[in-house]
Amino acid sequence: MNIIKKSIYLIVGTISFILGIIGIFLPLLPTTPLLLLTSYCLLKSSDKLNGKFMQTAIYKKYVKEFIEKGGMTLKAKLMLTIPVSLLLLFMFITIHNYIMRMIIVIMWITKLIVFTKMKTIKVEARNV
Repeated sequence: MNIIKKSIYLIVGTISFILGIIGIFLPLLPTTPLLLLTSYCLLKSSDKLNGKFMQTAIYKKYVKEFIEKGGMTLKAKLMLTIPVSLLLLFMFITIHNYIMRMIIVIMWITKLIVFTKMKTIKVEARNV
């Protein structure tokens, strides 16, 4: 792969990483998809950086299980969906602009569709 493509992947990966980190604190940004994009871009641009990213706590918490099992637990889905829904509801109530309200509704429906279509994995029982 040529240097220009690798550079573009690295830039996109860096931007998606930054947005993914912001998404941890700002529930409107989709953390896991952005970090999945980061992983993909780093894989295409730099084996060394991808290896470092895969060792981070952020990767292990938000990406690893999704990649390995192809979905999220119901608890994880709810922990992401409920705060975002409450925030969007608050915004819907407090913003009186019709266009902004439509955008909020579209964002909420999109989030629900994504999480509904996403595979729900079962938590493995632990022997105590």
